[in-house]
Amino acid sequence: MPINSPQHVPLATNQSVGQMSYGRDLGPGQNPHVNFEPSITGGLREGQYQTEDIEGPELAGRLTRARIPRTNDYLQAGQRYQLLEPWEKDDLVLNFTTLISQADRKVQERMLWHFYMADDELGSRVSEGLGIGLDDVKDLGPLASQTLTEAEQERMKNLGKNGLRDVQGLAMTHCVPNGRVTVER
Repeated sequence: MPINSPQHVPLATNQSVGQMSYGRDLGPGQNPHVNFEPSITGGLREGQYQTEDIEGPELAGRLTRARIPRTNDYLQAGQRYQLLEPWEKDDLVLNFTTLISQADRKVQERMLWHFYMADDELGSRVSEGLGIGLDDVKDLGPLASQTLTEAEQERMKNLGKNGLRDVQGLAMTHCVPNGRVTVER
C-alpha cells in the first residue's frame, strides 16, 4: 500500500536508535524525550488495561484474566540491595541519583517512594543525592495499578522508618568483579 494512500495509518512506536535508524516515530501529543512506557510525562501508552477480572470463553474449562493475587514487589529488591557489597551499593546509588536527577520532579518523587518501599537505606541515600526529603514522598501511596500485600501496606505506613531488610540466611553470588580493588604483586 502506498504511503500516501488514504488507507495508510502511521504507526507510532517507541523504537529508536536501532540499526539503520534515521528517524523516530512519534504519536500525536507524544513527548519526544520519552522512549519508554508507561510514563507519566507523555510517552506512548498501552491500550486501556482492564482493571476488573474478565472471564474468557468456555473451552474445556474457563480462562480468567485477573490480577496476580499475591505479589510482593519490594521484598526481593530490598533484600538484593542489602546483599550488595558496599562498593556496589555506592555505584547503584550514584547511578540512580545521576540518572533520575534528569527526570521531572514528580518522576523523581515517585521513584524515591519505590526505593523507600524496597529498602529504607536505598531510599534515604538516593533521596539525599536528589535533595528531596522523605516528607515529600511519604504520602504518595501505591500506583493505581498496584495492589500491596499486608506487609507492604505496613511498610508504607512506616515509610523511611522500617529499618534494614532481614537478609539472615540469604546469600548472593556476585558476578560483577570489584574494579576498585587494586591487586599488588
